[in-house]
This record gives sequence, structure tokens and C-alpha cells, in this order.
Amino acid sequence: MFKLACPSCGAEVTFRSPTSAMAVCEYCRSTLLRDGEAVRDAGKMSATLEDYSPIRITTSGIYAGRRFGVVGRIQLRYDAGFWNEWYILFDDGGTGWLSDASGQYAVTLDTGLATDAPPFGQIVPGGLYRWDEVSYAASDIRTARCTGGEGELPIRVGAGWEAKVADYRQAHRFLTLDYSEGDTPRRYAGKAVTLADLKCQLLRSPTEIAASAGKLPGKAASLECPACGASISWRPAVAAHLNCPACGTVSDASTGTVEVMQAVRREALVHTTLALGDAATIDGARYALIGLMRRRTTGSGEIWTEYLLFSETAGFLWLVESASGWDKVKVVDVFPESVSASAVRLADAAYTRMDSYTAEVTYAAGAFNWQVKVGDRVSVTEYVGSRGTLTSERTPAEISWSLAQRVTAASIGAWFGKPALASAAIAAAAQPAPAATISREALYGPAFIASAVLLLLNLPIAMFGRGSGVMGLVVLALVLLWVPLFSDEFGDDS
Repeated sequence: MFKLACPSCGAEVTFRSPTSAMAVCEYCRSTLLRDGEAVRDAGKMSATLEDYSPIRITTSGIYAGRRFGVVGRIQLRYDAGFWNEWYILFDDGGTGWLSDASGQYAVTLDTGLATDAPPFGQIVPGGLYRWDEVSYAASDIRTARCTGGEGELPIRVGAGWEAKVADYRQAHRFLTLDYSEGDTPRRYAGKAVTLADLKCQLLRSPTEIAASAGKLPGKAASLECPACGASISWRPAVAAHLNCPACGTVSDASTGTVEVMQAVRREALVHTTLALGDAATIDGARYALIGLMRRRTTGSGEIWTEYLLFSETAGFLWLVESASGWDKVKVVDVFPESVSASAVRLADAAYTRMDSYTAEVTYAAGAFNWQVKVGDRVSVTEYVGSRGTLTSERTPAEISWSLAQRVTAASIGAWFGKPALASAAIAAAAQPAPAATISREALYGPAFIASAVLLLLNLPIAMFGRGSGVMGLVVLALVLLWVPLFSDEFGDDS
């Protein structure tokens, strides 16, 4: 451990790791670059935006039987969101990174340069990279910039520093190729984890998060749409991309102020079963509905509504409402493994491919943890199994997986304290099915066939005179067959 006085303000700054290349003074934000036993002031470092992450410097935990403490953080921002990289120091002197993105976590350790890695520009979602006898699939490819840092860090970064990274997944395994320092990337390998897996201590409490989320020194967040002034339901830093429900303007609040990202035409409010701000208790956790969007398939035009919920203790959850009912959807931390061209396996359950289509956003309102815009499209593939529907969504930059489980309207009504939802569903189920209607054109074919059979059977009898009055009966039968087809019995053709 190396301690010294900040050359800018005199406050004590501690280097806990001998490999740390820089530290940020928590009092004056000066960036201190280490050179042996001396440091030099390299200027001010941008402050990190306090977000909903429960992790902080001094948080401790256990990974693979080794105790660690969090000593630093880099905050990285890309075009549609941001995430945290926490620098961790193990008790045995080793170091690693704890990635924190929208409540999904992974621990990775430096394994050296990856001389066998593909060029960054050639990596696409789903592309394979084999290392240590395991084939990994690319799940996320990003070019991001550093927007802030704190504590100790092993590399010299500053505001504007650019990171070029590709994440790969294989079941619980997690691998990152970092091209930030050149064409030959540094490889970090580890696995996806939860904070419970890490047995984390000294986490921020929900009260602490609520008190500091979304705040920068001297900054204040607005809750009004910068385009039309309408109120936007928003939890600071929980979901920083805002969609005005009144005019559709897309704004970004991830820097502590609200900035217009895309002004769009004013559109009418869309009626939805659940509304922004609705609260629910699901599986013992308290949730708030913070965002909603309408999607449709680009082929059949099927439409459904997706609701984004957030809990300070349980994280993000989706509810999806479609013509077939309701689903509770959770993004999975562990990626499924391919079994065949048409099947995957998650944990010990198999799922069979059932459908694939392109989904397009037609309406969005509220706040999201990534940037959502009308017109956004994703390629969707659905796999059905005994435990629900497993869905992959693919964009040019990433692949994500989620598991949907069917829930009843009665459950939705109970969760949100809206018994009318269950009553409406029961009433709809009790309605008799509408009588089937048959078009006039659909009966022309059978009528022609019946007429032909009638004539073939009776015309010879009439011609040879052995069926007195037969032709009269045939004519009468044909009249009875065809007259109804030209009456109003079958309704208007329009």
C-alpha cells in the first residue's frame, strides 16, 4: 500500500495495488499518474454519474475462493447506453475487473495478449472465437468512451479515452477481447456472476442509491421534456434514456442533464392496459413501471406491448401483453448452449426452435436503460420448452437472451392492485365465440359439383322416358340449390 498527499489539494490518496497506474483524488478529482514512488497531477478527471449500481469502492466479495475488494471504477458510454467497469484487488495481490451493465455482472481476469484474435472490424454477433479448448460466441461489440473514473486504475484513462471491446459468451463463461491499446487485443476471461454468488459485502443500500442516483456535483436533473415541457416519469440513473409520452422526443439524461437526442413528430398518446408509474409487488419485490413500448412484426403485422419494470432490490423485469395473453420476461445471465440447428439448452432444460421474425418499435414512452427509438428493429428467434419461451434478439452490435413464462391476467391484476384486469379477462373468456360466416364465393364450388352430380344421375332417365316428371324435379332442385346463393341470406359481400 502506497499513500501520498494529493499535489493539488493535499488530501490523502492511497494506492492499494502495486500495479495501479493512476488514481483519482476523491476530493478534487485530480488524476494522479504514478511513476515509481512519485506521482504527477495530470489534470481533472470527470466525475462518475451515480447510478443504480449497488457496488462502490470498498465493496468486498469472494470469487473462485479468493477474497477481493473494489478499488476503482471506469464509467464507459456508447451510443445507446453506459456501463461500469470496477477494478478489483484480490487479497493475494492479483487484480481483475467486475463488469456491471444494467444489473448483469461478470468477473474477468487478464490472460495476456490474444495474438489469435480476429480484427475488431470483422467481429459480428454470433461469430466464434476458440480459446482454452472452448468455443465462445460474440455477444456484444462496442466502441465506447470513458466519461468518468474514480479510485485506482491499472491503465491511464481520462475523459474521452476510447475503449474498443468485444464480449464473448459460452454458457456461464465470459470472455472479453479489449482492442483499446492496439490491433492485438488483451484477453480477459472469467464468468457471469450475481452479487449473491460473490457474497458481496458493503454494498450500497436501496436508500443510499435513491439518495444519490443521477447526481453530479452542481448538476440537477429535469423531469420535463425539453421539447414540449410534458412531465416524464423517471428514476434518475436507473434508466437514463427518456421517451416523452406526449410528443415522442427521445432524450438522454445519462450525463446528469436532459439533452434532446431525437426530436420527432408529435403523436397521439397510445392507450395501454398498464400505465407509466404503476406500482406492483411481484415475487415479494416492489416494482415501478418506468417504460413501455409497442412492437410489431414486419411481416404479419402482429402487435404487442412490452412494459419495463424496475425494483431497487430485484432489478429489471419485463411484462409482455399480446393477443394470446401475458408473459413475465427476465433477461438471462447465462447464455443457452446450442444442441442442434433447431434446439438449445439452458441449465437442464431443452428448447426447440419455433419461430423467427423481425420486430419493430412503433411507439415508446417513459425511461429505458438503453436508447429506444421508433423504427428500431431486431431479429427475433423463439425457442419453446417446458419452462417457457426462450428468445434471442439480435442487432448489428449484440445478442441478448430472455426467458418468458406465461402468467394469467388475474396475476397481473393482483400484482398491480387492479382487479378489473382479471374481471375483464374472465368476461372475455365467457363470451360465446362468434358464429362462423361463410362467403358466397366459397359455396360456388360445392354448388357446381352438386348440380353436375344431379344432372348426371337424372338426365339419362329423363331422356329415355323412364322417369316421368324427372326433369321437373331436377329443375326444382337446381332452383332450390342456387337461388339462396343470390339472395341476402349470406349478407353483404363488402
